[in-house]
Amino acid sequence: MRIILLSLLIVCTLPVCAQVSIGVTGGYSHATINVSNRTPSPPTDILSPPIPESRYVPKWHAGLMADIHLVKRFYLQPQVLISKKGVKMEGSRSQGILYHENFFKADLTYLEVPVNLLYKVPAGKGKLAVGAGVYCARGLSGKYDERGITVATDGSFRSGHAMTGDIRFEKEAPAQPTGYQVYKKYDRGLNFIAGYEFKNGLLFNVNYSLGLTDVYTYEPETRKNRYFGISAGYQFRLLRR
Repeated sequence: MRIILLSLLIVCTLPVCAQVSIGVTGGYSHATINVSNRTPSPPTDILSPPIPESRYVPKWHAGLMADIHLVKRFYLQPQVLISKKGVKMEGSRSQGILYHENFFKADLTYLEVPVNLLYKVPAGKGKLAVGAGVYCARGLSGKYDERGITVATDGSFRSGHAMTGDIRFEKEAPAQPTGYQVYKKYDRGLNFIAGYEFKNGLLFNVNYSLGLTDVYTYEPETRKNRYFGISAGYQFRLLRR
C-alpha cells in the first residue's frame, strides 16, 4: 500500500512542464511460485507427501499505463494492472514399497501497481527502453486444486485425496482447518523491463517480476510469486502541461 501511495504522490508532484502519455497495455505472463521451507528436513514419515516441483503456467496481465518524462532520457512509468499469477506443482517419491504422487495448482488474481524508472535511447523509428522498479499488488481472488495418492507396489495399500476450493486473501491462516486456503493480502517485489517504442505510440516490452514477499500464511512453507512477461501497448493520449 505504501508503494501505491508513493507512486501517486510522485505523479501529483511532477513539475508542471512534465510530458505525460497515457495508454493501455496487456500481454502474456509465464508465471510460477517459488516454494521453499524455513526448516527444511528430509521426510521421515512413510505417508508424508512428496516434495513438489514448481512449474510455470500460462497467465495474462492487462491494464492502464502512464509514461512521464522526468529529465533528459529518464521516464517514470506507473501502471495499474489486473495480473493473473499462479503455479503448478507436481511431485513423486518412492519409499520402500510405497509410491507417493502429489499435484497442486493455484490460480491467483491481483490488482497490481508496478512503477518503473526507464532510460530511453533513440533507435531507428522509435526508442529502446530499459529500466527497473518496484511493484505492490493486492490479492483479489483465487482457486486451488490439490490431489494426491499413495499406493503400495504389491497392491496391499492405496490412499488418496482430492480437494478444490477458493483462495482467500487475509492477514493470517485460520486457527481451524477450512475448505479454503489463505494467502496474504499484499505482494511486493521488483521489476526488470526492456522494450521498444515506436513513434506512432505502439510499444512492446519484456519484463521479469521478482516477488520478495512471502504470500503464504501456513508455516513453515514460504511462497513467492515470479513471472516472465511479454506485453504490447499503445500510448493513445499525449498531455503537455
